[in-house]
Amino acid sequence: MAGALRPVVLLMLFASILFVVDGVFDGVYPGGPAWFTGRYDNLAEISYVFAIINTIVAIMVARGSERSLQSRIGLSVFFLIERPITAFALGTKPIESIVTHFATAGVELLILVTALRVWRLGNAAPDVDALFALDGSSPTGAKPEPSTDAVRRRSDSVARRNAWLIGGVTLALALALVADGVYEGYVPGGKTWTTASDGSGWIVYLFAVVALIVAARAVHGKKLALRLLIGIALILFIERSFTPFSMREQDPIVLALHAVGAFASLAVALVTAGVIRGGAAPHRASVPTLEAA
Repeated sequence: MAGALRPVVLLMLFASILFVVDGVFDGVYPGGPAWFTGRYDNLAEISYVFAIINTIVAIMVARGSERSLQSRIGLSVFFLIERPITAFALGTKPIESIVTHFATAGVELLILVTALRVWRLGNAAPDVDALFALDGSSPTGAKPEPSTDAVRRRSDSVARRNAWLIGGVTLALALALVADGVYEGYVPGGKTWTTASDGSGWIVYLFAVVALIVAARAVHGKKLALRLLIGIALILFIERSFTPFSMREQDPIVLALHAVGAFASLAVALVTAGVIRGGAAPHRASVPTLEAA
């Protein structure tokens, strides 16, 4: 395992243990008071789901997957908000569980800071494959430098592919938001559009329009638009994830639409982050050619 990745993986595995411990403290064990009750105000069993997902991502990061590291950065942001909120929002919890929730949030903060540091090192490193290699060793054979024309063609191809990726995932996010608004009845002749909490569901249309407008600039590689799109996607990820809990929503279709929106917004953030990170690759590849000339 590369030395730069080892602290991230160890912290992730520790976080998985804390998720399991939290589930036990909440009474989620055979015969326990919260053993899969199915009630919306007692969803402590979701800690086990988080533990499984976190462990799977940790294994993928340990295998050298840069995409998985980017995914874990997004999950850290989610857990940093979810752990403190669910410590009090979903029913009464014992003090041990509350302490574990906040301890997990502290570990998630360490994971976020460490993962961002590794990701930035990868962005600046001349050999990204060596940084994310499982054993931390670098390739022994020297590869010939590509020509300027080859670099330019590859850069154009990557730019087109990135544009399609950003546009596609953002469109999927917008469609999920619009579908939620339509199903909730915010159509002509349907619910009244107000600014009150019980009539503000139409705001999903505004979210969709803003995301599409920013994405229209981001597909051209504008750095400001790309960073803004990441921020919007993370905000929507949090909003889509927590709104059903705060509104005590029980409609399965609404919950499914929120879940699709959350996953789509996370996909937008990860794809955009990958584009920003990979944007400097053609420049690094062309430097040796210019020096050789």
